[in-house]
Amino acid sequence: MLILDLGCGVGDVSLLAARLVGAAGSVLGIDRSAASVETANRRAAALGVPNVRFEAAELDTFDTAQMFDAVIGRLVLLYQPDPAATLRRFRKFLNPNGIMAFQEIDIDMSQVPSSELFNKVRSWITAALKAGGADTNMGTKLLRTFLDAGLPRPTMIAATRVESGPDSFIYGHHARILRSLLPVVERVGITTAEEAAIDTLADRLRQEAIAHERVMFESRMVGAWCRLPKS
Repeated sequence: MLILDLGCGVGDVSLLAARLVGAAGSVLGIDRSAASVETANRRAAALGVPNVRFEAAELDTFDTAQMFDAVIGRLVLLYQPDPAATLRRFRKFLNPNGIMAFQEIDIDMSQVPSSELFNKVRSWITAALKAGGADTNMGTKLLRTFLDAGLPRPTMIAATRVESGPDSFIYGHHARILRSLLPVVERVGITTAEEAAIDTLADRLRQEAIAHERVMFESRMVGAWCRLPKS
């Protein structure tokens, strides 16, 4: 199979796809960030994966004479101004019977019983993503996006992690996400580094959760995929 990975970033999904298709197949990952593409190519070389390559390209101007057996993407449609138009555009690069498969997110993480600190962190992360232009409920919109793109009705699945206890990774995970978003958070006035107290945030989230036996439901990941007609 020949695979096209949209918004490949540093190559995680492309490298997974390369293993799935094996030596007889190949994967092309494209991303607007030249730095990410450079990192992805270095990773593929270091891992000894010869059947994947990466190119810097804008999704709205990318063109090729190559046809593919699948067009895939993860966490890319949420940044597109018109996701259906993006899928419609890339359908023309799919062979008959080709697969269109995307995974997107719904930022609906929750905690039971909820704490003031968790609610603050959730609101900061959500506001920062929206300020950066992301649709924070793109997963919910995948069905409509596929249908509006003229694609067959997709098969869909959703999943989320459920975390609790002192050893969960989730406290550090939330702190790292917020740290990565701090430039946006501070620029648009959502909060400040001082208020977030980012260096102690993971420990404070952990202590809060342990003290009250709180359980956390992570953001929901939604997958949708369909196959074009054979002719």
